[in-house]
Amino acid sequence: MNKLNYRVLIVDDEPSSLVYVLMSLKELPFINEDIEIVNNPVQAIEYLKESEVDILILDMDLGDADIDGIKLAKLIPNPPLMVACSAHTDYVFKANEAGIYTYFSKKISFNALKAKMEDVVEMVDKRLDMKTRDVKTLRVKTLDSKMIDIEVEEIFYATVNNLLVDIFMKEESHRYRGSLRALQSELPVAKFARPRRNTLVNLSKVDLVRTDELYLMKPRNTFPILMTRSYKENFKHQYEVYKQNNK
Repeated sequence: MNKLNYRVLIVDDEPSSLVYVLMSLKELPFINEDIEIVNNPVQAIEYLKESEVDILILDMDLGDADIDGIKLAKLIPNPPLMVACSAHTDYVFKANEAGIYTYFSKKISFNALKAKMEDVVEMVDKRLDMKTRDVKTLRVKTLDSKMIDIEVEEIFYATVNNLLVDIFMKEESHRYRGSLRALQSELPVAKFARPRRNTLVNLSKVDLVRTDELYLMKPRNTFPILMTRSYKENFKHQYEVYKQNNK
């Protein structure tokens, strides 16, 4: 597995129906314990704009006459790996057409769920490996409507606040409207990682990693970047892998 654990978002209009599935998922050591649950499509899309999600679990019947899990799956740009979880089996064939990878019932046994999720994270890893590419430049549209090319190797870190992304380089910075998730999808997977939800760091610019914070190389070493509990173990793991592969 490429990560110590994988981040999950569940969309279900009746969260109380997920009690057994949720308990089972939390028993799996490769699933991040902070499983996010939202109960409507709007919340799901907003959460995905800024949050790192590896696996998106969708209920098929969202209690909305206008949108169900199939339609929601088609609305999400550059979605994470999607899985259908529903009590209704009539959605299964349509789910595959919408780009949903697999399906399981809310009444699935623990062992069957474990096997299913092991297959899911294997596919997540395959997708990430396909994105591990040597991207040289990044083109963004700044707030004053100028198109600029940013050298990926020169990025130290990026942050997001209210869909305003700031990219910090050696001495300059650039701001544009967007999401950290979209930015992360454009960058080499093996070189960039999140120490916390709103920050993306170039691993080649990391100088020191401590228990709950990291320091970047000069000249961006004037303050520590804090790592949050739910992100730091994966960040440390990805950093160690990067160092091993770039000796």
